[in-house]
Amino acid sequence: MPYSMKEFIVLLAVFLLSTYIGYQWAASHPDQAETFIKQIFESLSFVKDLPQAMIFAVIFVNNTVKSFVNMLLGLAFGVIPVLFIAINGFTIGVVSAVVSKNVGLLKVLLMLIPHGILEIPAVLIACSYGLKLGIATLNRARGVSVDIKFEIKRAVRAYLKYVMPMLLVAAFIETYVTPIISQI
Repeated sequence: MPYSMKEFIVLLAVFLLSTYIGYQWAASHPDQAETFIKQIFESLSFVKDLPQAMIFAVIFVNNTVKSFVNMLLGLAFGVIPVLFIAINGFTIGVVSAVVSKNVGLLKVLLMLIPHGILEIPAVLIACSYGLKLGIATLNRARGVSVDIKFEIKRAVRAYLKYVMPMLLVAAFIETYVTPIISQI
């Protein structure tokens, strides 16, 4: 994993900044933020009626596919993984601001941290490898000798070794632990 540590730190900064911006935007545009959140929750409403095992599967498949695709889309000069992280950070900031008005920020954090402590770094790792692929593509376009196939293999190996297991555990926690915490 140290191979993409610089990219990880850059994307962590993007994530934290976009989360802050999302939170601040929601605070200054409460009506628009409420509408934004309602649209998100409506698009996910089908999940609530599923058995827990299916919820687990939906969460795991959704997170693994999106992380993997965004990692590979990094080949487009690294733009897509950066945007993916920024959009997700912004969305988390907006959701946190809106939901915390009803249940308090502490409860929001208790609902996010148990699975987010694995899920967010996993997605950041995947996207940092995507950003690294983008840098490799950019270098190759500049005439630098880069073995893109090797870089893709390295990224996929890291994805399988680090990201997928972290997302598996995070999906388990989000499905089976977070609902218990949210009732406290």
